[in-house]
Amino acid sequence: MTQSKFNNSSFGILIHGGAKTKKIGKVTEKEEIKKSLKTSIEIGFDLLKKGKSAVDTVEASVVYMEDSGVFNAGTGSCLTIDQDVEMDAAIMDGRDISAGSVGMVRGVRNPIKLARQVMEQTDHVMIVSEGALKVAKLLNMDIEKYEPNQKLLNKFNNLKKSVNNKWRKNNDLLIKSLDYRHDDGDDSDHGTVGAVAIDKEGNVASGVSTGGRWLKMHGRIGDSAVIGSGFYADNKLGAACATGNGEFIMRSCLCKYACDQMQTNSALISSKKSIALLTKRFGKNTGGLITVDTKGRFGISYNTNYMPVALINSKDEKINIALEYNQTSFK
Repeated sequence: MTQSKFNNSSFGILIHGGAKTKKIGKVTEKEEIKKSLKTSIEIGFDLLKKGKSAVDTVEASVVYMEDSGVFNAGTGSCLTIDQDVEMDAAIMDGRDISAGSVGMVRGVRNPIKLARQVMEQTDHVMIVSEGALKVAKLLNMDIEKYEPNQKLLNKFNNLKKSVNNKWRKNNDLLIKSLDYRHDDGDDSDHGTVGAVAIDKEGNVASGVSTGGRWLKMHGRIGDSAVIGSGFYADNKLGAACATGNGEFIMRSCLCKYACDQMQTNSALISSKKSIALLTKRFGKNTGGLITVDTKGRFGISYNTNYMPVALINSKDEKINIALEYNQTSFK
């Protein structure tokens, strides 16, 4: 289990690129991730310096990660067992604990933008599937036909072959294959993207976006769209954003638990306690968490081998990036 501790700051942002079980291998892959994290956090911090809200900040940073194609979100999203893309995203404003989330979204380039529109333009918190697409059209958002690139198609074919070999008697219920990647599966792609931020006014926010799990069944919605599980933000507590096994995170209500811990603990301790809970209930290689408390302190904890993260705050305005397991301080 890895944790990182950060100093107090008046405002700042922390982002992640997903908790995964296998280390990043290729040098080019590492540089691609670092570059995407760096640009994403620069975009967000520039908004904070200009006096923009924490909500504006997390949205903008997540949008860039969705567009990068590097992570399992937006244009880089994984495929369902039906070879489709169904994305989840959410955003939450700590000022009034308003939130918006979307699930099973198809054809929307930036689901995080749609989630914010649900929060601000509707009376609902969550809208999914065709309903979410209808909202996007009503708001004149661009709808695109998603065509997976060859890399994603190759990944799909390899994973499906592995599933068929391992679950010969269960090919009609491929949901039973979802856990195979924890042992001998290929885990080369990167997961859910997310951000937490605190602005100059002390407001906190959380944003998250994901393509879900490889070979998931049609209709599956994960923790990223579920308030209190994959995300949470409250100016009286702090903000949290999760990544990992969505089913376990939902059953733990992980982000609400983390924020509740921040009533009496720092962001770091709250993150650590939350992942300890997740590990105790469901084992290792199940998830990670980023947090910010009302004092502007940030925290990271995860029980996987790595979770790409980046942090910047107003204390030194230095971008810190960490990728590897055991890296407890940013360099």
